[in-house]
Amino acid sequence: MKRQRGVALITVLLLVALATTAAVAMTARQQYDIRRSANLLEADQAMLYVQGMEGWAAQVLRRDREEGEVDHPEEPWATVLPPIPVDGGQLSGMLEDRQGRFNLNNLLRGGEIDAAWLARFRRLLMVLELDPALAEVLADWLDADIEPRFPHGAEDGHYLGLERPYRSANGALVNIGELRLLDGVDSDIYQRLAPHVTALPGRSRINVNTTTAAVLMALFDGLDEAGAEQLLADRDEDGYQSVNEFLQHPALAGLEVEERSIGVSSGYFVLRSQVQFGRLVVAWQSLLQRGDSGQTRVLQRSQGAL
Repeated sequence: MKRQRGVALITVLLLVALATTAAVAMTARQQYDIRRSANLLEADQAMLYVQGMEGWAAQVLRRDREEGEVDHPEEPWATVLPPIPVDGGQLSGMLEDRQGRFNLNNLLRGGEIDAAWLARFRRLLMVLELDPALAEVLADWLDADIEPRFPHGAEDGHYLGLERPYRSANGALVNIGELRLLDGVDSDIYQRLAPHVTALPGRSRINVNTTTAAVLMALFDGLDEAGAEQLLADRDEDGYQSVNEFLQHPALAGLEVEERSIGVSSGYFVLRSQVQFGRLVVAWQSLLQRGDSGQTRVLQRSQGAL
């Protein structure tokens, strides 16, 4: 009888332990589901705020186009939006002109590589003290064929042989993050290139009012650093008002110039948004395209580089 009572007690204790374990597991799962649902709600709310920021940017860019076609860093669109308190958090943002950067997709014309723009990219690499052979690597990534350029190119034959194989794009870049996939491009090279380059859809002019000295030196063969810095220093508060005014600068005297490669206005901007909502902090980049009428549309939205 005592043995039976002992077995019964052990059985009861085992059942209590199992019930306790199940209850703890159910409670933990419930807390996980509640936290997960809260995170999803906060993420959805944060995205709504990002879309609201995009609407704000569209209005700023539309008003800017109504006031004139010249774009320069002293205009209202270039003002950093300070943190604004909202229900449950805060948001901030800023607009950056992307046509002040070297558009890597300018190298591509109808599936073929534009020799003039390839030469300009090679000069940009040299100005940044990077290996100019990377120009051929990028050209192979962009062009439609699968034949590597001699002697430094890289096509599918190289990339498919890697530990984690992939194919070359054989088309335009979607964003500059693709540069990390190119043979020979490490983190340091990417970080040195990133402030000066962009990947806009199709070909575009470079806005001389918002560009960098390195890009100017890449555009004009023979322009030294002192001349490029002087071109930037001589931009007044309203920037260069026309391409002709820019080309009249003494620093460009005697240099070969392709007027179609430069401009004083921009149609592509990146909005950097940061939203804090509840426990969540998110940073987004939105690529905006502004048309001639001032209407703006969102082309891309990403938490990575554009």
